[in-house]
Amino acid sequence: MKESRVVVIILLIAFVIYGVFYLSTRNIEIPDNQAMPWQSYINDQGKTVVFDLTMGESTLAESMRLFGTEVKASLFEDKDKKQNLEVFFSSTKVGGISAKVILNLALSNDQFDYLNSNIKENEVMPTGNKKISFNKAGEASMFALPIESLTFIPSADLSSDTITGLFKQPESVNLVEPGVEYWHYPGKGLRIIVDQENKEILEFYNTKL
Repeated sequence: MKESRVVVIILLIAFVIYGVFYLSTRNIEIPDNQAMPWQSYINDQGKTVVFDLTMGESTLAESMRLFGTEVKASLFEDKDKKQNLEVFFSSTKVGGISAKVILNLALSNDQFDYLNSNIKENEVMPTGNKKISFNKAGEASMFALPIESLTFIPSADLSSDTITGLFKQPESVNLVEPGVEYWHYPGKGLRIIVDQENKEILEFYNTKL
Protein backbone atom coordinates (compact mmCIF):
# COMPACT_ATOMS: atom_id res chain seq x y z
CA MET A 1 0.00 0.00 0.00
CA LYS A 2 2.74 2.43 0.94
CA GLU A 3 4.60 1.75 -2.30
CA SER A 4 1.49 2.31 -4.42
CA ARG A 5 0.77 5.54 -2.54
CA VAL A 6 4.30 6.76 -3.23
CA VAL A 7 3.86 5.95 -6.94
CA VAL A 8 0.59 7.90 -7.05
CA ILE A 9 2.21 10.90 -5.35
CA ILE A 10 5.12 10.84 -7.83
CA LEU A 11 2.71 10.68 -10.76
CA LEU A 12 0.71 13.61 -9.38
CA ILE A 13 3.86 15.69 -8.94
CA ALA A 14 4.99 14.86 -12.47
CA PHE A 15 1.55 15.83 -13.82
CA VAL A 16 1.64 19.16 -11.98
CA ILE A 17 5.15 19.94 -13.26
CA TYR A 18 4.11 19.07 -16.82
CA GLY A 19 1.00 21.24 -16.52
CA VAL A 20 2.98 24.24 -15.27
CA PHE A 21 5.52 23.80 -18.07
CA TYR A 22 2.78 23.52 -20.71
CA LEU A 23 0.87 26.58 -19.49
CA SER A 24 4.03 28.68 -19.30
CA THR A 25 5.25 27.77 -22.79
CA ARG A 26 2.15 27.22 -24.93
CA ASN A 27 2.01 30.85 -26.08
CA ILE A 28 5.70 31.12 -26.96
CA GLU A 29 6.22 31.48 -30.70
CA ILE A 30 9.16 29.71 -32.27
CA PRO A 31 11.13 32.40 -34.13
CA ASP A 32 11.88 32.01 -37.80
CA ASN A 33 15.32 30.63 -38.55
CA GLN A 34 17.99 33.21 -39.19
CA ALA A 35 19.66 33.22 -42.58
CA MET A 36 22.33 30.52 -42.59
CA PRO A 37 25.70 30.54 -44.39
CA TRP A 38 24.65 27.85 -46.88
CA GLN A 39 21.74 30.05 -47.97
CA SER A 40 23.93 32.72 -49.60
CA TYR A 41 23.07 33.71 -53.15
CA ILE A 42 23.81 36.16 -55.95
CA ASN A 43 21.09 38.84 -56.28
CA ASP A 44 19.79 40.47 -59.48
CA GLN A 45 22.58 43.06 -59.32
CA GLY A 46 25.22 40.34 -59.26
CA LYS A 47 26.10 40.89 -55.61
CA THR A 48 26.51 38.24 -52.94
CA VAL A 49 23.96 38.18 -50.12
CA VAL A 50 24.69 36.26 -46.92
CA PHE A 51 23.02 36.60 -43.50
CA ASP A 52 20.81 39.23 -45.22
CA LEU A 53 23.92 41.38 -45.75
CA THR A 54 24.73 42.45 -49.31
CA MET A 55 28.42 42.65 -50.15
CA GLY A 56 29.30 46.12 -51.41
CA GLU A 57 26.14 47.68 -49.98
CA SER A 58 25.44 46.69 -46.38
CA THR A 59 27.41 48.61 -43.76
CA LEU A 60 29.35 47.75 -40.64
CA ALA A 61 26.49 49.20 -38.56
CA GLU A 62 24.04 46.77 -40.16
CA SER A 63 26.35 43.82 -39.47
CA MET A 64 26.67 44.79 -35.80
CA ARG A 65 22.94 44.30 -35.35
CA LEU A 66 23.54 40.67 -36.28
CA PHE A 67 27.01 39.87 -34.90
CA GLY A 68 27.12 42.15 -31.85
CA THR A 69 29.02 45.26 -30.85
CA GLU A 70 32.20 43.68 -29.45
CA VAL A 71 34.53 44.34 -32.37
CA LYS A 72 38.16 45.15 -33.06
CA ALA A 73 39.11 47.15 -36.14
CA SER A 74 42.58 47.15 -37.69
CA LEU A 75 44.15 48.46 -40.87
CA PHE A 76 46.76 46.12 -42.33
CA GLU A 77 49.38 47.37 -44.77
CA ASP A 78 51.76 45.01 -46.56
CA LYS A 79 55.23 45.75 -47.92
CA ASP A 80 53.70 46.85 -51.24
CA LYS A 81 51.60 49.45 -49.40
CA LYS A 82 48.41 47.50 -50.13
CA GLN A 83 45.89 48.30 -47.38
CA ASN A 84 43.09 46.21 -45.96
CA LEU A 85 40.65 47.42 -43.30
CA GLU A 86 39.36 44.55 -41.18
CA VAL A 87 36.76 44.37 -38.43
CA PHE A 88 36.98 41.29 -36.23
CA PHE A 89 34.13 39.77 -34.20
CA SER A 90 35.96 37.35 -31.91
CA SER A 91 32.82 35.57 -30.73
CA THR A 92 29.32 35.59 -32.17
CA LYS A 93 26.45 33.21 -32.81
CA VAL A 94 24.29 33.10 -35.92
CA GLY A 95 21.42 30.65 -36.24
CA GLY A 96 22.82 28.70 -33.30
CA ILE A 97 26.29 28.45 -34.88
CA SER A 98 29.17 29.86 -32.82
CA ALA A 99 31.80 31.49 -34.97
CA LYS A 100 34.35 34.22 -35.53
CA VAL A 101 33.59 36.77 -38.23
CA ILE A 102 35.94 39.05 -40.15
CA LEU A 103 34.64 41.88 -42.33
CA ASN A 104 36.69 43.65 -44.96
CA LEU A 105 35.46 47.22 -45.36
CA ALA A 106 35.69 49.49 -48.40
CA LEU A 107 37.94 52.43 -47.63
CA SER A 108 37.80 55.74 -49.53
CA ASN A 109 40.69 58.20 -49.69
CA ASP A 110 38.84 60.65 -47.44
CA GLN A 111 38.18 57.93 -44.89
CA PHE A 112 41.80 56.83 -45.00
CA ASP A 113 42.93 60.40 -44.32
CA TYR A 114 40.55 60.67 -41.38
CA LEU A 115 41.75 57.37 -39.91
CA ASN A 116 45.35 58.52 -40.25
CA SER A 117 44.54 61.39 -37.89
CA ASN A 118 42.96 59.02 -35.34
CA ILE A 119 45.60 56.33 -34.94
CA LYS A 120 45.83 54.69 -31.54
CA GLU A 121 48.68 52.24 -32.17
CA ASN A 122 51.01 51.43 -35.05
CA GLU A 123 52.60 47.97 -34.90
CA VAL A 124 55.08 46.25 -37.20
CA MET A 125 54.38 42.52 -37.34
CA PRO A 126 57.04 39.77 -37.73
CA THR A 127 56.15 39.53 -41.43
CA GLY A 128 57.05 43.18 -41.89
CA ASN A 129 53.43 44.18 -42.44
CA LYS A 130 51.94 47.02 -40.45
CA LYS A 131 48.93 46.70 -38.15
CA ILE A 132 47.24 49.95 -37.21
CA SER A 133 44.50 50.35 -34.60
CA PHE A 134 42.38 53.46 -34.03
CA ASN A 135 40.83 55.50 -31.27
CA LYS A 136 37.11 55.68 -30.61
CA ALA A 137 36.56 58.49 -33.11
CA GLY A 138 38.31 56.52 -35.82
CA GLU A 139 36.32 53.36 -35.10
CA ALA A 140 33.03 55.30 -35.01
CA SER A 141 33.75 56.69 -38.47
CA MET A 142 33.69 53.15 -39.87
CA PHE A 143 30.03 52.44 -39.07
CA ALA A 144 28.77 53.65 -42.45
CA LEU A 145 31.45 51.91 -44.52
CA PRO A 146 30.21 49.14 -46.85
CA ILE A 147 31.27 45.52 -46.45
CA GLU A 148 33.50 44.27 -49.26
CA SER A 149 33.72 40.68 -48.08
CA LEU A 150 32.78 38.53 -45.11
CA THR A 151 34.79 35.68 -43.59
CA PHE A 152 32.95 33.20 -41.37
CA ILE A 153 34.97 30.76 -39.21
CA PRO A 154 32.78 28.22 -37.36
CA SER A 155 33.97 27.14 -33.93
CA ALA A 156 33.30 23.49 -34.80
CA ASP A 157 35.34 21.65 -37.39
CA LEU A 158 33.35 20.83 -40.51
CA SER A 159 33.98 17.50 -42.17
CA SER A 160 33.86 17.19 -45.96
CA ASP A 161 30.60 15.22 -45.64
CA THR A 162 29.07 17.98 -43.50
CA ILE A 163 30.09 20.64 -46.01
CA THR A 164 28.66 18.78 -49.00
CA GLY A 165 25.52 18.00 -47.01
CA LEU A 166 24.93 21.69 -46.30
CA PHE A 167 26.45 23.44 -49.33
CA LYS A 168 26.24 20.61 -51.92
CA GLN A 169 29.13 19.70 -54.19
CA PRO A 170 31.46 22.58 -55.13
CA GLU A 171 31.73 23.66 -58.74
CA SER A 172 35.51 23.26 -58.57
CA VAL A 173 38.20 22.28 -56.09
CA ASN A 174 41.79 23.53 -56.05
CA LEU A 175 44.52 21.80 -54.07
CA VAL A 176 46.58 24.63 -52.58
CA GLU A 177 48.97 22.48 -50.55
CA PRO A 178 48.82 19.04 -48.95
CA GLY A 179 45.76 18.97 -46.69
CA VAL A 180 44.40 22.34 -47.84
CA GLU A 181 41.82 22.78 -50.59
CA TYR A 182 39.76 25.66 -51.96
CA TRP A 183 36.16 24.68 -52.67
CA HIS A 184 34.48 27.16 -55.02
CA TYR A 185 30.74 27.95 -55.08
CA PRO A 186 30.42 30.85 -57.56
CA GLY A 187 26.61 30.65 -57.49
CA LYS A 188 26.76 31.38 -53.77
CA GLY A 189 29.57 33.96 -53.92
CA LEU A 190 31.52 31.63 -51.68
CA ARG A 191 34.90 29.99 -51.32
CA ILE A 192 35.49 27.47 -48.54
CA ILE A 193 39.02 26.78 -47.36
CA VAL A 194 38.95 23.13 -46.31
CA ASP A 195 41.89 22.43 -44.01
CA GLN A 196 42.53 19.02 -42.48
CA GLU A 197 44.56 20.53 -39.62
CA ASN A 198 42.69 23.78 -38.87
CA LYS A 199 39.19 25.26 -38.85
CA GLU A 200 37.36 25.58 -42.13
CA ILE A 201 37.01 29.14 -43.41
CA LEU A 202 34.03 30.45 -45.40
CA GLU A 203 34.71 33.51 -47.55
CA PHE A 204 31.83 35.46 -49.11
CA TYR A 205 32.61 38.08 -51.75
CA ASN A 206 31.44 39.81 -54.94
CA THR A 207 34.47 39.54 -57.17
CA LYS A 208 36.10 36.28 -58.14
CA LEU A 209 38.97 35.23 -55.90
